[in-house]
Amino acid sequence: MITVLTGKNEVAIHAALTDMVSAARSERGEFGVELIDASEKDADAVIQAVQSVPFLVERKLVVVHEPHENKQLLERIDQLIDRTADQVDVVIRGSKLDKRSVAWKTLKKHADIRDYPEMKQNELPKWVVAQAQERGMTLQYRDAVYLVERAGVNTFMLQNELAKLSIVTSEITKSDIDRHVEQSPQSSIFDMLDAVFAGDAQAAVAQYRDQRKQRIDPHYIVSMLTWQLHSLTQAVFAQPQSESALIAAGQSPYSARKTLKIARDVSKDDAKRHVRDLLNLDRDIKSVADPDAALELYLLTV
Repeated sequence: MITVLTGKNEVAIHAALTDMVSAARSERGEFGVELIDASEKDADAVIQAVQSVPFLVERKLVVVHEPHENKQLLERIDQLIDRTADQVDVVIRGSKLDKRSVAWKTLKKHADIRDYPEMKQNELPKWVVAQAQERGMTLQYRDAVYLVERAGVNTFMLQNELAKLSIVTSEITKSDIDRHVEQSPQSSIFDMLDAVFAGDAQAAVAQYRDQRKQRIDPHYIVSMLTWQLHSLTQAVFAQPQSESALIAAGQSPYSARKTLKIARDVSKDDAKRHVRDLLNLDRDIKSVADPDAALELYLLTV
């Protein structure tokens, strides 16, 4: 049996994989588990591992990490599927596999695909509070909301920030978060967009240049602008135009409040124009335009 763990929730994938490996070791011992880093092995070695019968145990679990780093293995994924022994269970950590590829389409036909999507932003604060409690820490819900807005929505990064905070305090406060957690590009981009719609284009450009100094890629900034503009468009077209409506659509309370504040000064026609302008910007920076020049001009003319 072949199982593929995929999705953007790396923490959930890691937890699921840890449980599977622990269960296999508990039931079969060390001979019942084989871990393979596909970025360090050739395709023949990986295929040999899944087709060889277990030694001293009835079944074994083969875990394949980083398959996206092994082009040869991806080209021979059908062989891996065909040659897997009946007594072998294979788990592929496939969160970074290209879902447009032939390898992925082949796996979808023959493997058990387990998807772990990233949690919605309004679900994360409760999860962060629970994670803090597991570490023996105290974190108020309102401060968890602030931590998510500051650090971003990546659960793996949020766990890292909690681990960092656990070193300095057992009772996390907003001031602790300000002192020890760096503002994520996503959070900075919201502030940049806020400056744009407040009519302070120069401040928006200054924030953009600061992000570029931090080596944040222009294409990533455009993707985050797209995400923020999507939230803004939800607020502009929401019926009713309320915080509860946006929370129901997946926004966090903090994000909903900020978005509604901006949306009051944006008409539906303006929102459509902003989407069209951002679409043109995305096309330009992928073709002929200089990304920095195109983005700064966009911020100055929005």
